[in-house]
Amino acid sequence: MSRLLSTKDINFIKTLLENEPKKIKKIKIKDTSEDSRILNIISLSKRNNVEIIFEGIERIEAFFHPREMEDINFLEKNILLKQSPLIVILDHIKDPQNFGSILRTSLGASVDAIIIPKDRACHLTPTVRKVSKAASEIIPVIVVSNLRNTVKMLQRNFIEIYACTGQADLSFFEVDFKGSKALIFGSEDKGIQKFLASEANEKIKIPIDSRLESLNVSNATSVILFEAKRQRN
Repeated sequence: MSRLLSTKDINFIKTLLENEPKKIKKIKIKDTSEDSRILNIISLSKRNNVEIIFEGIERIEAFFHPREMEDINFLEKNILLKQSPLIVILDHIKDPQNFGSILRTSLGASVDAIIIPKDRACHLTPTVRKVSKAASEIIPVIVVSNLRNTVKMLQRNFIEIYACTGQADLSFFEVDFKGSKALIFGSEDKGIQKFLASEANEKIKIPIDSRLESLNVSNATSVILFEAKRQRN
């Protein structure tokens, strides 16, 4: 954990303090502040033995060890050993705003891991980390060389795969999301590749007004993941 990044986003800092405080090297805070959110950060830092430095900066800045992306071995040795994991598979999402938003939603929906392809996909860029509000430092992002092979491996481990596509007949309202599940969401322009969707146990869709062609992928992810969380609680 030698590499350090920094952030001035108070929501990012608070989320990291509440979930992965050991990743924070130090926090610099303005000499005096009556902002209740800053005071809360100070309290959380002291509770978690995070170094605080008071100096004449603009407001607040945290220095942290970023979470690096994981590989297929991490998936096999950690995620697949969990009881009833919930996994998100992103089929070539390229927009960092979308990826960051999906990470943030996934944290809120208690997703255990996100799987992305090695090529032609957005990885953990500074923009992704910023948009995710620290979800990027908490949820494992697993990079694989072949999504199709990964889906088959998940199925061999008794994980049901659902491809989320507007071409499906089954509404996501009809799905039982309890148990071990993986949800595939497609790219912004092409959706899920046909050969990958064909590997899924079931294809599901969000029923929307016919006047709207489709939802943005980050919006669609939010809708389905929070229904999954509602059922799994």
